[in-house]
Amino acid sequence: MSFSISLLQRFFSSYQYIEKFYIAYSGGLDSTVLLHAMHAAKLPIHAVHVNHHLQQDSDGWQQHCAAVCNGLGVSLTVKHAQINKSPQKSLEDCARDARYALLEEMLDVNSAMVTAHHQDDLAETVLLQLLRGAGPAGLAAMPTDKKLSIGIHLRPMLASARAELLEYARSSNLQWVEDPSNEFNDFDRNYLRNQVMPKLIERWPGANQTLSRSSTLQADALSCLSDLAEIDIQPARTTQVLKLDVRALQVLSSERLNNVLRYWIQSNHMRVPSMKVLQQIVSDIVLKKEIETSPLQSWKEGEIRRFRNCVYLMQPLKPHDANQVIRWNIDQPLYIESLDRTLQPKDLKDAGVPFPDGVNELIVRFRAGGERLKPFGSKQHRSLKNLLQEGGIPPWERARIPLLFHQEQLISVLGYWNIGRDCETTS
Repeated sequence: MSFSISLLQRFFSSYQYIEKFYIAYSGGLDSTVLLHAMHAAKLPIHAVHVNHHLQQDSDGWQQHCAAVCNGLGVSLTVKHAQINKSPQKSLEDCARDARYALLEEMLDVNSAMVTAHHQDDLAETVLLQLLRGAGPAGLAAMPTDKKLSIGIHLRPMLASARAELLEYARSSNLQWVEDPSNEFNDFDRNYLRNQVMPKLIERWPGANQTLSRSSTLQADALSCLSDLAEIDIQPARTTQVLKLDVRALQVLSSERLNNVLRYWIQSNHMRVPSMKVLQQIVSDIVLKKEIETSPLQSWKEGEIRRFRNCVYLMQPLKPHDANQVIRWNIDQPLYIESLDRTLQPKDLKDAGVPFPDGVNELIVRFRAGGERLKPFGSKQHRSLKNLLQEGGIPPWERARIPLLFHQEQLISVLGYWNIGRDCETTS
């Protein structure tokens, strides 16, 4: 089935609730065809061009996109990417991350980002994921629609081959730009596209279609695995989304346990670690019957810790100096960088923190050892160490809890315990 405007209209008939379609418009062949066809279909569109400033012609491409949109009467927003290079990622992947972050900023409720991925792109992605050892989640990583931020990401051209788009572009006399970096085989995808795929298609002419079908089947399998994981995770859930009871996990088979952990991590918008790291999480954290400390397994995007009978999924903790002393004007918010947390004046009222009338400054410190206080309602002074242990506060959190002092007197373990106004404390 050749690509056509009517084919596009049938696709978008399922998304009539969308009020605005933001087209990721690079100026290349694929996005030019998408822009032209969606405009011809009279859909509510807005083009977005991301200038990565990686090529000598980047500004010229931006001007080309502006001229094309002006000619069609389509609104255009230009975004300028700041690419954070990482030794763990290729420049291509870093640029993609920066691009998608900017595109997400455009979305609101009942809006969609639309990209021009086609069948050839999908086939290449399946092969790349296979070479990386991906499972169903990786092999099904290019669906036709996917939730993105508060909107949705649509790929309406996945059933169309690049040759069909080229035919449409030529018959419509469209003009587009060519990125010379597409010929650089240093990039994995370019090598696959330029060197490998032509030989595969020469031997198996229907390779793109069958690889695309495989991706669809993997998406079905992934849906079933997600349903199973939701069943298996229920007995392990606690009152906190990022905390699971290991006793309910330990009864699962290794395959179902791995599936639950992947599901839990992905559901909380973190990238699943490598198989090696996942196996270490299972053996060293989840399945350990007895633990003397609080084991930790980390990867670039996150970490999993255990305390008593629970495992915790977390963002990597920032370095924290527990010896710092901070003066806080309690009429103003206080941002503590190492905690990535802002203390608000309202927090004091909500927590019922006691301090004399007229006081406008408190001292923020962190646990150093030896602190004692008489919590409100208690008949005796208690060591903070014992209170934290009895309260089930995980060890890695204890040195990060703000302790509020007034005139060298500990008046609050913020969020946990306060003293009465008539109490004395030692620190």
